[in-house]
Amino acid sequence: MNSLETMWAAIPPASPEELAGARRRLLDGMRPRRRFVTVPRLLVAAGVAAAAAVTPLLIGNGAPAYAVAESSNGTLTVTVNEMRDPDGLEARLGAAGVKADVTFLPAGKGCAVPRFAGVDATYGGPPAAGAGELRALVNEARSSKATRVTSARTFRIFPEHIRPGETLVLEFRDNGNAQKPWRLGGWLARAHTPVQPCTPVDDLG
Repeated sequence: MNSLETMWAAIPPASPEELAGARRRLLDGMRPRRRFVTVPRLLVAAGVAAAAAVTPLLIGNGAPAYAVAESSNGTLTVTVNEMRDPDGLEARLGAAGVKADVTFLPAGKGCAVPRFAGVDATYGGPPAAGAGELRALVNEARSSKATRVTSARTFRIFPEHIRPGETLVLEFRDNGNAQKPWRLGGWLARAHTPVQPCTPVDDLG
């Protein structure tokens, strides 16, 4: 006990100011700490939320359903990875200056004809006398020049072959083949004439 009394006697008594400061420190340690969010953090969070809002829906392999790329000469390169959202693809082509009507069809189906008045014999025109003449007619038609398939998922649109007011009609048919997922039928409808909705029928082609 003598040693304890000696130790306490060696400690000078605290002043009222020191006691008040110790009490404040004790209370501060007991309060829950607030997490302050700075302006840069808020901006980052807002940016992440905005990015999430505009990110296109992706398919399993991480590629968007479709993409449209414009070249300096006006040619459009269209990639179709998944046959869905025809209205979205129409809108994207419209923004690039091409009025289009897009239809996605299941395997074994086509659109009943006629849906529209074509600008040439590639759609609903009179048959040629022979296969050779028909082939030459199709090759020279503007509808044939307006689109060209370039790979299993990609085709190109050449706007110089599309006149003002004409509609590019695109019918994609499910090919039932993952390596070559679709077949494309492309025609031009006469300027300022309607394109009727597709009525699916058995594809005999």
